[in-house]
Amino acid sequence: MPSDRVSRLLQLITLLQTRTGWDARSLSRELEISTRTLYRDLNTLEAAGIPCRSEDGGGYRIQQGFFLPPVSLSASEVLGLMQLTRFVGPQRERPYHGHALSAIYKLISSVPEPLRSTCGEMLAHFSTLADPQLGTDRESEVFVQLQQAIGMGRACRLVYGSPVENGAMTLEFDPYLLHHVNRAWYVLGRSGLHDEVRMLKLIRIEELTLLTRVFDRPTGFTIDSKLGKAWRMIPEGKEHDIELEFTRRVATNVSEVRWHESQSHRLLADGRCVMKFRVDGLNEIAWWVCGYADQVVVRKPKKLREIVAEMHHSAAALYDRQ
Repeated sequence: MPSDRVSRLLQLITLLQTRTGWDARSLSRELEISTRTLYRDLNTLEAAGIPCRSEDGGGYRIQQGFFLPPVSLSASEVLGLMQLTRFVGPQRERPYHGHALSAIYKLISSVPEPLRSTCGEMLAHFSTLADPQLGTDRESEVFVQLQQAIGMGRACRLVYGSPVENGAMTLEFDPYLLHHVNRAWYVLGRSGLHDEVRMLKLIRIEELTLLTRVFDRPTGFTIDSKLGKAWRMIPEGKEHDIELEFTRRVATNVSEVRWHESQSHRLLADGRCVMKFRVDGLNEIAWWVCGYADQVVVRKPKKLREIVAEMHHSAAALYDRQ
């Protein structure tokens, strides 16, 4: 959400808090925007759970008692909350998006003037580019259903569109927990069809039916107990010591990020970087290594070196054929 719009929404909230009887024309004039833009802003606040409506010809107002009493926040805390609206704003399909925005706006709106206005002006000097998001609200719908199922310990019947199966498959599923990784939500639980714990992507769940059957989650089950030392989310049952050598061109960039809990690195005198990991499985990290193309060489293990080399050969052959 652009900073000027965040500031304008906060100004709109302030106007609706400090005075009653605002009609669309007077609000538009005060904010120096078109009536059409005003209605869009009002709809945004409604979607965030802030009840600002025009009732009985009395003009727009925010429901009495909606906001919190004044909260003692520092300028840095207010700016932090304002910045959060930029991350939450574009993610409208995410679970509890509206509730999160509502909570943030409640906190910001409880801050007294002139601190709130000053922070709003400072926000104009910040810029944020949101990460790519899923283009559907299906994930959010399924998230709520699965959360209820987990809370009640109830099994589900799923129709799941697996990318590696021929068509959708139907299975009974005992959901244990929800996990967010790689910009998407997944559910971990026992699949009756496979008789083992599986991780399913929420956006691929085509149908979900809550069953009457209840289940007990295994004692001590955690995300770490399932994923272990996997690079991201697919353990393969065998751990490997990985050693990679990055060129000077990307060495600083790659060493600035904490990619894995086992990570260690050292910068060489000529600017290159050697990174080491201990990872369960090779295929996931191979895709990541290939993303650096000719700027990285696999020192070990030999098997990972062969996988990455084959991927590069296949990619080159694909271009040759075209």
